[in-house]
Amino acid sequence: MNLSLKSLFVETITAPREAAQQIIALGISRTTSILCVVFTICITVVLFFLDLNSSANSIIFPLLLHHPLVLASVMIFGTILSAFVIGFFGKILGGIDNIDGILVLLAWGQAVQVGFQVIATVIALLSIQLAALFQLIVFFIYIWIFISFIDVALKLENLFKAFFVTFSGLIAAFISVSMVLSLFVGLFNV
Repeated sequence: MNLSLKSLFVETITAPREAAQQIIALGISRTTSILCVVFTICITVVLFFLDLNSSANSIIFPLLLHHPLVLASVMIFGTILSAFVIGFFGKILGGIDNIDGILVLLAWGQAVQVGFQVIATVIALLSIQLAALFQLIVFFIYIWIFISFIDVALKLENLFKAFFVTFSGLIAAFISVSMVLSLFVGLFNV
């Protein structure tokens, strides 16, 4: 199989189901997928803080996210947890148990998101408004890609089920991460 990152990136945007099948067919291990998730999230956080520090307008965001390590840890924990929760909900709706496939697709999806973030950063040098429009368009494209990826990974063969599984899993993961964070914040405030 001759697979280049550039062609896979383009195929992910134009035909996410086929890209997902190719990525899963690579047979990447769970450990490698988790390491790729960690690596791509670290790049995302670095780019986020570079964008934040280069902006003339300061953005007020929670104190918890003032440190890149905290933000990266939350994102890594949430992403890995969401893979397991999505797999659980997918199995309930008749999908297969494919945590490894979900993890490798999350890792690739995060890499694609890094690519979009780099493009948005370059566009922001030209126009902040144009970059904001680009980010909005990318948001909807990324949702379509992610739902298609989950549909392929779980073999649901139904985008509505994949949509339900994806957002149910993400909401459950968000609630879990919020609970863990509130425990840590509570421990440090004592």
